[in-house]
Amino acid sequence: MSTSTNPNMSTDTTANISPTRHEHQFLKVVLKIIVGFLILCVVLEVGLRPFGYGHYTIYRPDQRLLWVPEPGRTLTVVNHLPITINHQGLRYAMDLQPKQPDQFRIITFGDSFAQGWGVDDNSHFSAILEKKLNQGPCTKEHFQSISGGVNAYPNSLAAEKLKQVVEDETLRPDVAVFAYAENSNLEKLTQLQGEDRTRFLRRVEWKSIARRSAIYNFFIEDLLRKIAYYQLRHMVMAGTLDGDTGMNNLDMNQFNQNLNDSLRICRTHNVQMVFLMPGGAGEDANTPLHPFQTAMIDFAAREHVPMVNMIPVMSPMNQSAMFMDQVHPTVAGNEVIANELFKTVETLPNYNAVCNGTSLADVKSGQPVAPVASR
Repeated sequence: MSTSTNPNMSTDTTANISPTRHEHQFLKVVLKIIVGFLILCVVLEVGLRPFGYGHYTIYRPDQRLLWVPEPGRTLTVVNHLPITINHQGLRYAMDLQPKQPDQFRIITFGDSFAQGWGVDDNSHFSAILEKKLNQGPCTKEHFQSISGGVNAYPNSLAAEKLKQVVEDETLRPDVAVFAYAENSNLEKLTQLQGEDRTRFLRRVEWKSIARRSAIYNFFIEDLLRKIAYYQLRHMVMAGTLDGDTGMNNLDMNQFNQNLNDSLRICRTHNVQMVFLMPGGAGEDANTPLHPFQTAMIDFAAREHVPMVNMIPVMSPMNQSAMFMDQVHPTVAGNEVIANELFKTVETLPNYNAVCNGTSLADVKSGQPVAPVASR
């Protein structure tokens, strides 16, 4: 009995096996690439951390203030210097307790300028002001000067934080310094409601997770800061970060209402309000004011709120020595700001009252105090 062999059978079998073998080889290559990438990520994540990356301040979602800094000792994005946030969301080495009879407290509200961008815990103007006051002529009081600034806050959120702090008996200051915030194109974030607000808070949470990564810090917030980081912030702000076009959408009524509400709450609780107008690199008396800046200066004059205007003070100085970028002061710049605030604080009725032994309850924060500095 003879057996016949089909010559096509071997060919068909080879044809069936060959694609499977190629698929396995392809999968092995892909797996090697994935494993290699993961190993590279781990190496980068571990290797970058000793250089400060992965240790930036984390901002968690907050229903009222949208984002607030988590407590702890971290590092500044620029220069990688120590920044300490207490459990009350303030840049201060300790948690605040209700004021003692011999304590005088100043809290500054605003954005990264007020928080102390790129300088350590002892070198932002609030910390320098505290040192100057405690070494000054008023020896009857122990002075606290605290930064309540939060990175990227617009004026509307700074005003909301001021209200929250002033209404809190534990935190309430004697003087509330409201520093003008440059993030004027984010003012309408406080108006987010319902699902829009929920979506925004979810994005804040996503960013807080990403910011724990040293790789994200290094590539996005350092190397590609001017490109990728601000594009990411565009996504987080969901179209509210409209850059120069924001000038066409300014809500002057909202801005003025926030100033009115802040002053009303301060006066209700016998807290002296002071405005601080930051200078910027290259700004001088001929630089056009933003409409919000004009509104704040006009409001201060109308309501007799002391105004510390740093533009005419810093414009004649060496700009590279005063500023580390367009808006954030160097240590030397913070020293100049603290000096000007110190001069203003010495003119305040409640400061003079306590230094002269008069009860704070007898002092009305709404009295005309110091002339408004103009450009």
